[in-house]
Amino acid sequence: MLKKRGLLLTAVGAGVTYLMRNKTARDKVFNTVSGMMRSSRSSHGGRKSPRVDLN
Repeated sequence: MLKKRGLLLTAVGAGVTYLMRNKTARDKVFNTVSGMMRSSRSSHGGRKSPRVDLN
């Protein structure tokens, strides 16, 4: 379990370092995530889901 977590953190760290050094890759990731956010917002009409209190 601990080895898997360490490997995951190493991979995330390497990815962050790569994106910090490579502006083209960083812009591509940003545009992809922005597009996904826009499409998910438009898939339910841009309205927020009603809030449900569990108390």
